[in-house]
Amino acid sequence: MRLVLYGVSSPHAADAVETAARLGWKLAACVQNIPDIDPPEEVPFVLDAEQLGPELLRLPFLVPLMKPEARRAAGEEAIARGFRDQATMVDPTAAVASSARVGPGSYVNAGAILAAGVRVGVACAINRGASIGHHTVLGDYASVGPGAVTGGACVVGEGAFLGVGAVLAPEVSVGPGALVGAGAVVIDDVEPGVTVVGNPARPIGAERGIG
Repeated sequence: MRLVLYGVSSPHAADAVETAARLGWKLAACVQNIPDIDPPEEVPFVLDAEQLGPELLRLPFLVPLMKPEARRAAGEEAIARGFRDQATMVDPTAAVASSARVGPGSYVNAGAILAAGVRVGVACAINRGASIGHHTVLGDYASVGPGAVTGGACVVGEGAFLGVGAVLAPEVSVGPGALVGAGAVVIDDVEPGVTVVGNPARPIGAERGIG
């Protein structure tokens, strides 16, 4: 399979390059859509968005960004430039249950676990070593940081972000656009747009949009 990475001005793009190599996929191009932010040195075949031609636009693309709002914006930009097909990339070291489903444009990084009945929406990012419990639902553009864990039957809303090592108790819901801080332990539902930190997690700061 040939693939275009779109939006590579992020360290997370280097992981996507490694996953593509492990899958045996060929990177046709890596698009730097923000000119003043250089991609990691591990990212090859870097082009400016203005250099895209018809042959590349016919290939599937993936946006390797962790921030939900940035991933959404870059994906919309890619489609506006003429891309049509979003790739779904699952690292071969990830353990994905046969009954789990991963939506288009989503990236499951190395060592992640997706248990039975998991549903992952469009353009989600599940980072290294995250563990998604059975029958958990991740809304479109949700992000799960390295080592984060959800219990069974959790709901992570559209554009929500679980930080590094965050833990959700079973059946907890995290509202759209919410942010769960690194290492937080969430035992109660999180309202949309709210940031929570600590153990047990408590809200801080102002509300944020879903991006």
